[in-house]
Amino acid sequence: MSAPHSEQPSIWIGSDRDTYAAANNLHVHHGGENFGPAGQVSIAPRQLAYPVRGRQGVVDALLTAPCGTVHVVCGTGGSGKTTVALAVAAQARARGAEVWQLSAVDAATFDAHLRALAVRLGVGVERLRLAWSGSSGDAPDLVWEALERRVRPWLLIVDNADDLTILAGPDGHVEDGNGWIRRPPAPGRLLITSRNQNHEAWGSGATLHTLDVLSRGAATELLLDRAPRAGPGVQAAALADRLGHLPLLLHHAGLYLSRADRNPSWPDAPRCPGTFGAYHLALDDRLHELLDSPTARPSHLHGPRATATWEVTLDLLAGQRLGHTRPLLRLLAHFGDAPIPYTEVLPCAALRGSPLFRLPAGADLQQAVNALADYALVTTRAPGSDAHRRGHHTVTLHPLVAEVTRQLDDVRRDRGEYLALVARGLRDGAARHDPRNPSDWPFWDLATAHLHSLIQQAQDAEESGPDAETVMVVALACIEYARDAGLYDLAEVTAERAAAVCASLPADGRTALRLRRERAQLACLAGDFTAAASEYRALLGIQRRTLPGTDPQLLETQHFLAHVLNLLGDLDGAQAAYRAVLAGRSRVLGAGHIDTLWTRHNLAWIAGQRGDLAAAEAEYRAVLAERSRLLGRDHPHTLYTRHALAWVLARRGDLTAAEAEYRAVLADRSRLLGRDHPHTLHTRHARAWVLGRRGDLTAAETEYRAVLDGQVRLLGEAHPHTLSTARALDELRHRAESPSATEAADEDPYWWGAGGGGS
Repeated sequence: MSAPHSEQPSIWIGSDRDTYAAANNLHVHHGGENFGPAGQVSIAPRQLAYPVRGRQGVVDALLTAPCGTVHVVCGTGGSGKTTVALAVAAQARARGAEVWQLSAVDAATFDAHLRALAVRLGVGVERLRLAWSGSSGDAPDLVWEALERRVRPWLLIVDNADDLTILAGPDGHVEDGNGWIRRPPAPGRLLITSRNQNHEAWGSGATLHTLDVLSRGAATELLLDRAPRAGPGVQAAALADRLGHLPLLLHHAGLYLSRADRNPSWPDAPRCPGTFGAYHLALDDRLHELLDSPTARPSHLHGPRATATWEVTLDLLAGQRLGHTRPLLRLLAHFGDAPIPYTEVLPCAALRGSPLFRLPAGADLQQAVNALADYALVTTRAPGSDAHRRGHHTVTLHPLVAEVTRQLDDVRRDRGEYLALVARGLRDGAARHDPRNPSDWPFWDLATAHLHSLIQQAQDAEESGPDAETVMVVALACIEYARDAGLYDLAEVTAERAAAVCASLPADGRTALRLRRERAQLACLAGDFTAAASEYRALLGIQRRTLPGTDPQLLETQHFLAHVLNLLGDLDGAQAAYRAVLAGRSRVLGAGHIDTLWTRHNLAWIAGQRGDLAAAEAEYRAVLAERSRLLGRDHPHTLYTRHALAWVLARRGDLTAAEAEYRAVLADRSRLLGRDHPHTLHTRHARAWVLGRRGDLTAAETEYRAVLDGQVRLLGEAHPHTLSTARALDELRHRAESPSATEAADEDPYWWGAGGGGS
């Protein structure tokens, strides 16, 4: 007989061992095996050694389920499915029910347990022999007919039923209802535990109860149950967090700690951590060693490594001709902790040529993802199921499952290839999404998280990492996204991490110079105009030596230098630089190009600052028409020009029209960018300025205060934007206190008016 599943003791001899002996001594030939000596099969549920934590709701639901129903407790390996089943079994027996537990860990074990059940149900030896030998061939019917004759309430548990082909009839499926799994007759109930949580596979007659990880409180209690002397609850909670609240790993860690203080220290061997805190610290360097340590297993019981529980499922899938699920899970484990937009970032072409995959022609990656999700190794979400991830199908791994997977020996050997595939996938996804388009920002939000993880893993890896140019393509786009989305801190962190990657590239190459320009833009956004201007000038010096005079990158640097000169008050220098850029961009990119329109927009801004409001308005309207046609009425660039037109109206004294347009732009920016985006705050500031000039000081003060709060959170108290709003608020208070006072100088030179950096 095959060895019982690791979650059960290897030998159980019950009071009915003569019955089980009769079942085993039939020596029925099945699958090429003769089953062994009497007494090695028990279908009596074992007793639990510890309280059940965090699953009482599921236990109660199963205990109160009506007779004649089928229930499946499902979840990833080690989520506590068998524990739930045993808790239900104990309480059902206490209430007078007959309870049997069969193991479906493999076909041989399940077959032996079924025969033991048949004998227990009163099936005669000769009838049993005929049903199993093939002469009659009706073993499932025989067992279920015997169950139908039971009068006393009963509960049948089929444990570890991961391979559904074992449960189905010949050439059939579980949902057919004519194999080993059927709707039980009253007064019986059927409870199955399985890693497979595919509703379609179980059929409409089964109710699924999916187990997730434990709550923090329940996970902490589980550790304290097993190791009550290993430290205070706060340390247990921290360790529970590190272990991801997974019951199997918590159980293993708790048993390790309960025994560690009884074991002596061996010379030249790492000291066994004996407290929750010490175990937590040791995990970073000794993850597999601790989680797989035999110290956590009683010497009389044997079982697989704790971290191998997910590999068992992958073996099962490989047997179902889904062998590429193993490398796929390992590839997904090399992304970050964020949801993975897998349809966008799995590099299908590269996977077909990768020695890790060798995908056959026509291989269906979606089928592999579905299989991993069916067995709870990953969690999938469809578009619309998460408001923050709309537009993308995503897959998520438990962080500790990913970490354990990355540290497998054979995975570590291939880490360079896995990281290269992640970089290739992010680059492929980046090529299909615009970092300046808000509708694409959900993708960039996820891509940035995965980029950070990729860079960190590449730095930690001993072998060569992914191609630096490939990583930098993604990094530069992620910086641009974060900058345009108003996430300046994220942009700065991404730029710092990208600098480490870029260090291996030529300092005067396009990629390195592009990163320097992005960092200069961030300095400008932080209010350090002098530093930004200095960096732009240095970049121009290099670019003029290495690039043609009309190269788009050189023109872009000139454009941003002009923007900073304007911010520094050098209108003449800014205007001259913008005109040179406009001539170059018009010739190289075209008059209607998105970048050319930014230069035209900013030249109109300078005209307005010089007092030529008619020229400014005419150019703004021309740019607005082009942007509306090319990008749409509510694209961020279009909204910038609409804001600028409102600024011109205000400067010309038409405060009513200006306030109405600011209000419309504010509504669109709030919807598109969010209420705390810097551009949205710009418009709120401008509208407050107009409200103050119209005499509505109360409304103006309310707006200024809201803007100031947002700027302090986003930019800090010392940022020029924040200081400008604070001055405007002080001036408004002064006017409210002294209505006859002369108005202060205008507080709207460029922060809230027509200007913008653009690209």
